Amino acid sequence: MRLKLINKLCQGLLLIASSIFVINVCILLYGVVARYIVGHSPIWMDELSRYLIIGTVLLVLAPAWLQNKHMRVEFIESFLPHQLTLVIRVYTWLLMTFLSGYVAWISWQYAFSVSRFMTMGLDISKTVPLLALPIGFACLCLVSLLKGPELNRFSSNSTKG
Repeated sequence: MRLKLINKLCQGLLLIASSIFVINVCILLYGVVARYIVGHSPIWMDELSRYLIIGTVLLVLAPAWLQNKHMRVEFIESFLPHQLTLVIRVYTWLLMTFLSGYVAWISWQYAFSVSRFMTMGLDISKTVPLLALPIGFACLCLVSLLKGPELNRFSSNSTKG
């Protein structure tokens, strides 16, 4: 049940991130066409593209962590005793879970603290693009909490199956 929930959440995040990526490619193509046909691209295009890329990256934090796609030096664990490996994995899980939760909380507060400021190109509140930070890190924290530490010694991903 718990693994199903994790997988559905990550599939949903990947679907949203993929959709945002496709939208971003369309916006960039529109900007290129506008630049060469009309002679100039809209000012909002660069800013929106930047925000969409950042949002895409932050939405795939949790699925990337779930699939062990983040950078991590793991080869050292194969040389360590099993008990020490377990301690390291629990420690890294705790650190990542609490740190991502903390970043989600702080970035949530920051996003709403700048709500009266507007973006230059889109003329929207800066809160809107900054919400990508707390959403991405909160999803990472949630997936981490639901999954728990990886305690299987030689299994790189126990969520399959």
